[in-house]
Amino acid sequence: MNRQPKTITTISELLTRFVSDRCGGVSSVEFALIGPVFLALIFSILELGLTMLKMSLLDFAVADAAKLVYVGTPPTQSELEDFICDKARFFSACKENITVELTPISGFEDPPSSDAPCKDGDDVDQIAPAVTYNAGGANSIMYMRVCITTNIVTPGLGLGVNLVKTGTSRAQVISQVAFMNEPFTASPGTSSPGT
Repeated sequence: MNRQPKTITTISELLTRFVSDRCGGVSSVEFALIGPVFLALIFSILELGLTMLKMSLLDFAVADAAKLVYVGTPPTQSELEDFICDKARFFSACKENITVELTPISGFEDPPSSDAPCKDGDDVDQIAPAVTYNAGGANSIMYMRVCITTNIVTPGLGLGVNLVKTGTSRAQVISQVAFMNEPFTASPGTSSPGT
């Protein structure tokens, strides 16, 4: 007598078997214990991925913005903010939440010692931080810091708890770059003769 085990052929049979499980709800208890930890882990992974994507996009945008400055044609602070927001498209309400600081420094080993100033567009009581915006001259060593505040997907779980936040629980995404201006001869913002 050769008995073959019964195979489940339809989804309805599978669901019937799951519902009529004779384990007395052990699966439900296990899920109640493990489920929240598993979901917290999944949402933390999602938060980490989104944060890394935003950081990478901001880094690339700031590197491109630095090129505008060091070739001798620096845009205004507002134009630079617009340029960065256009390049880093993943930030919602970027223009209301961006702070760009550009300042000359004495050497590459001497960056500003203060924290990057961040503006939170959701905080109606916050006064926009005062930042330096000085494009420097030829051969100046420059330091650019950009901060954008962004929403957190899981503010009370995993990575969301440990991110640097503003008063309205938005994460601060900061990028910085140091560079030396080219030895341009015309004053910044003007074209040299013959061009």
